[in-house]
Amino acid sequence: MQTVTDAEPVNADEQLNIRIAWHYYVSNLTQQQIADLFGITRVRVNKALATCRETGLVQIRINSRLASCIELEQRLQQRFGLQKVTVVPSPEDASQIFRVLGVGVAPTLQAHLRDGCTVAVGWGRTLRQAVRELEGKALSDMTVVSLLGGLHYGSANNTVELASSLAGLFGGEYYYLAAPVFAPSEQYRDMILAEPSVQAVLAKARQADVALLTVGDLSERSLMLELGLVKPEDAASLQAAGAVGDLLGRWLDRDGHEVDHPFNRRAISLGLDDLSRVAKVILVSGGPYKAEIIKAVLLRQVVHELVIDEGAAGQLLE
Repeated sequence: MQTVTDAEPVNADEQLNIRIAWHYYVSNLTQQQIADLFGITRVRVNKALATCRETGLVQIRINSRLASCIELEQRLQQRFGLQKVTVVPSPEDASQIFRVLGVGVAPTLQAHLRDGCTVAVGWGRTLRQAVRELEGKALSDMTVVSLLGGLHYGSANNTVELASSLAGLFGGEYYYLAAPVFAPSEQYRDMILAEPSVQAVLAKARQADVALLTVGDLSERSLMLELGLVKPEDAASLQAAGAVGDLLGRWLDRDGHEVDHPFNRRAISLGLDDLSRVAKVILVSGGPYKAEIIKAVLLRQVVHELVIDEGAAGQLLE
């Protein structure tokens, strides 16, 4: 376990959270002892510890592996021709899947970061959590590039914020596509893609040393639907076209082919054929609704390393 703090000033609540985390993880006090020490309730202590873990203030590393997960890793590696697979235990609480996967993929990504590297990133809750789990350090000439357009407002899940946070951890610079995920029309998308600034970002993405990606499904839990980028009627038409989910805003059928749908002709992102030029592609995703789209992406054979939870791994092998 390590406690990470920013150099910037923090407010009183965060100061208290840090002190609670320190006494719990470093001084080995019980939650009740900490409550007595600060004159607060045990519920407040428990909430502080949960906040520290969720925000990445406290990072936990478990230096051990489960035999059942190792077996799944070997089977997935052989089945899909992957260079490396990491399987993590599925959480009892499904809402914790993003944190579990973020903890699982952080060491994999960290191993590929070095001076002068270019990292291309997608977006979403899993990648946001993965960045929070990384150990920041100074790297010279590191570059982070967004692989797809983003939102028109600030959000922790947005491509701009994600690239900025990752670059900030290592003192690098970042580039993003100043465009939406989906253009209003095919013609407008073509105009955006023709912009020299957009072409320059996409060129950097094609030459990336490593890409970190996740996928989206079409269930009600989809981030695309939650943010309103895809309406329920759009989801229905995508499903009717055979889509099981998306990678970088490109909607795929169960065999990994892009479906014939207007959304695929309006997406602003690196093309999936161009993704194959990236030296190392890491896919991190999981949960009971993601198996079909994960399999579809793996069938395209652009992924080198996979991080997945135990439940979804079992579904892929059924």
